[in-house]
Amino acid sequence: MILAAAFVQRQRCLQSPTLAKRAVNCSTRAMATSSDENEIKSSGEANEDRFFEMEQRNWEQGFEAYDEGFGPLTCQTIPTLLSDGGFSPANVIDDRQFKLLDVATGPGFVLTAAIEAAMKLDLPEESYSHLKFTGLDITQNFLQMAKRRINAQLQKQQQQQQRQHKQEIQFNIDFVEGSAESLPFNDGSFDSIVCNFGILHFFHPDAFLRESYRVLRPGGRLSFSAWAPPMATEGFRIALESIAEVGNPNVEGLPDGPNFFDFGDPNQATNALKEIGFVDTNSVELSEMKWTSIQNGSELYDVLLQGTSRTREVLLGQTQEEAAAIASLMRQKYDVITDSGKRCLAMPAVITSGCKPIST
Repeated sequence: MILAAAFVQRQRCLQSPTLAKRAVNCSTRAMATSSDENEIKSSGEANEDRFFEMEQRNWEQGFEAYDEGFGPLTCQTIPTLLSDGGFSPANVIDDRQFKLLDVATGPGFVLTAAIEAAMKLDLPEESYSHLKFTGLDITQNFLQMAKRRINAQLQKQQQQQQRQHKQEIQFNIDFVEGSAESLPFNDGSFDSIVCNFGILHFFHPDAFLRESYRVLRPGGRLSFSAWAPPMATEGFRIALESIAEVGNPNVEGLPDGPNFFDFGDPNQATNALKEIGFVDTNSVELSEMKWTSIQNGSELYDVLLQGTSRTREVLLGQTQEEAAAIASLMRQKYDVITDSGKRCLAMPAVITSGCKPIST
């Protein structure tokens, strides 16, 4: 997250053979040789592999810290995410099957909320079998956590049904390990695709958008959330400023990646959908979101160290003295911004959505 902005231009060159060749031409004033092009391509692919390995490694380790530290915050987007993604009573109450895909399902918060919303529809028991929920993630630890959370939810629901002498509701729920940039599903498989803050962690977010378009049925909707820029998201601003002022923001050895805050720009986010072919696009900022689970600057430092990916790598790359200075300054900045904890950190998010046209 911390280093992303500085590397955007270079990464775009690596991702595009045309831009890469232009960069070589500008520096050498000559046509790039095939060996030059192969070297650039090889470098880009190696960087992409390292980025994926970093994300997978950190989420395999930090899934519990993310669940506890970010969960109460990221859950605040879910009602809007589901509604803008087409998961609403008007869309799911009919006789045909309705399929929802949650990409980067993480701890399973979105699927849990979707199942809870479905329960409140009070449909005939047989109608619930028309609903299919699928959670996809790159790590088994997150998938297992999501399964446990949903199993506990369903057991509680079953007990309530038994007390009321009602038939048990049966839901169709799948969990899939896979990449958001190459979705392992057939064309036109889903009515709704949602992604809660996952797009920030994809090396090729545009590939995720294209894949979503492919696996959506005509008329289906996609919605995804992203953090607003750091001037608005106070927790990230505290970390960014502290690292820049008393630490090393340029830790060596980290893979380049896309700008963490690209999709916090509503215009950029909706334009990305339009370029792929989505219609009825919309982007809304949820400006009232608060980080209620963070009570002081030390907790903020610990959550960013243990429950993130790119930020974790930057913090781990500091010397002992730099790390101590960053932690100290983050505590000071937290107290100044929140009036010594009298209010919660503001952490607004942007939700962007679009529809796959019925006819093209």
